[in-house]
Amino acid sequence: MAISSFFCDNLVSEQEGFRREAMPKKKTPRFSPEIKEMSEEEAHAEVADFFLKLEKEYEDVSKEEMKVGAQKIQSYLRGEIGWGELFNFTPEMLFQMAEYGFMQFQAGRLEDAERVFKVLTVLDWNNHYYHSMMGSILQRQKRYGEAIMEYTQALELAPDDMVSLTHRGEIYLQHDLLEEARADLEKAIASDPHKIDRWANRARVLLEQLEVKGKQ
Repeated sequence: MAISSFFCDNLVSEQEGFRREAMPKKKTPRFSPEIKEMSEEEAHAEVADFFLKLEKEYEDVSKEEMKVGAQKIQSYLRGEIGWGELFNFTPEMLFQMAEYGFMQFQAGRLEDAERVFKVLTVLDWNNHYYHSMMGSILQRQKRYGEAIMEYTQALELAPDDMVSLTHRGEIYLQHDLLEEARADLEKAIASDPHKIDRWANRARVLLEQLEVKGKQ
């Protein structure tokens, strides 16, 4: 089975299950679905009123603060900063959140850990550790398609991340995607020539299992 086909099918089935669980029951709409028609003049008046309210809301904010805020938004749009920096989350705050999420993971409270690391991946998308942890959480829940996506994102950000290489290689091995598994496991091993890293040593064990499976 092709890797893309297997994991796409796996992920689609997982997402469909989520949609069924998350889809709310039919309710009476709170608002009328009809769209109010208005003339061009009325539309311009609505926009002008909106900006007047906006100016009033921020009339006590200094021009310097407004300028700093605008610069941060521009930096975010250019991809130079993440949500965390945009909304003034300090590195210490993010570290504490990650520490709490990891404690939940260690305690087996996977849903709680997932909630924490989902938030962290949004606040700082370019932090490979958050994606790697999300992969581990999803793998523990046997949501392999989603786990592969998170490990892949982690490796795009940090190509030599041995944790993600080893775990992704393990998932590939479990699903008989032997060439992909070999590539990940050999890369993890190559990063540890002195055989001192626990994840590289785990990759060595998995590679031995792959060799046995390949001969069967």
